[in-house]
Amino acid sequence: MAKTLKDYRKLFEALRKGDVRDVYFLYGPEEYLKKEFLSEIIQAVLPERNRTFNLDIFHGDEFDKAAFDDRMRSFPLFADNRLIVLKRFEDLSTANKDWVIDRIGKFPDALVFVAESAVDKLDTVRLKAMKKTAEDRGAAIRFDHLSETETLARVKSRLSKEGLDIEQDALELLIDSVGTNLSDLLNEVEKIALNAAGSTSVTRSVVSEVVGKYRTEDLFAVRNLITRDQNVHELVRRLDRLIDAGEEPVFVLAMLLKRVVELLRIKSLAEESRRGTGSIRWLAGRMGRSEYSVEQLARQSMRFEKSDLEMLLENLRWVDFTLKTSTIDPKHLLEEAFFASFVRKKLATYANIF
Repeated sequence: MAKTLKDYRKLFEALRKGDVRDVYFLYGPEEYLKKEFLSEIIQAVLPERNRTFNLDIFHGDEFDKAAFDDRMRSFPLFADNRLIVLKRFEDLSTANKDWVIDRIGKFPDALVFVAESAVDKLDTVRLKAMKKTAEDRGAAIRFDHLSETETLARVKSRLSKEGLDIEQDALELLIDSVGTNLSDLLNEVEKIALNAAGSTSVTRSVVSEVVGKYRTEDLFAVRNLITRDQNVHELVRRLDRLIDAGEEPVFVLAMLLKRVVELLRIKSLAEESRRGTGSIRWLAGRMGRSEYSVEQLARQSMRFEKSDLEMLLENLRWVDFTLKTSTIDPKHLLEEAFFASFVRKKLATYANIF
């Protein structure tokens, strides 16, 4: 299992030192690092000049059993090894999963096999069997998302390679606009690096221009409208418009949850400091945020009692749970959470859902 940058570095370094296994099963939710690791395996097993005749990639949803068997039996051509990659293992039929798992034990010595899956949990007999078979013959590696701190470090590192530093408020804007999915972030970083060519710093205005001014303004409008007053009606209207425009409800909900948690934290820190929210520099240092963003948070937090934020957080967590376990329209769930919080009503908890 890989969870931290340190874990991933160890995996990559082992490959670069020639520690290549016969069989790999790569699974888990972190797609970007999984793709990078697969590229490293290909590089370690086959120099580019040898890939034309010795690298075969199959997909679970378009699996050709006869072709797979033929390529598996073939000898390497002008190389020491062959490499077969099977993407989306979970999309194979049950019969084909059983057949592939059985064939792994019959692979010739010169063959390296990689099975990849996007599944988060190995909750079926075949997925568990694939994991055990890979562990017996090589390695099964789960790819988890990095923490937000390590994700930000990866973003900064990538920009640093281009000779760019990113200002703190620009980084916060990028995260707020795109989320913390590493693949999405690094896609935007590539655009930012091109846009900032000739400069040494990435500013908030550069990020806004790259990720789209309309999108960021709409996201901020929703986030900044979280309040205890009549603005709840405007907030719901903006939420509906945002989702109708194509924003993923899960992303919108994650953005809202993050903001409520931040508001609760700044309220707690302000109480701890016994200096109210006037000590912006102190709060910014404790939160690891720019003074500008902390000032905005402090102003917004003053609209709430702490108990109001705690209730809103519980209601949004109820939305998160219900969103994952039902087919109810996400817009209706979010509307219910905010209107209920406005009248200080707590929605169902996990305990009384069951």
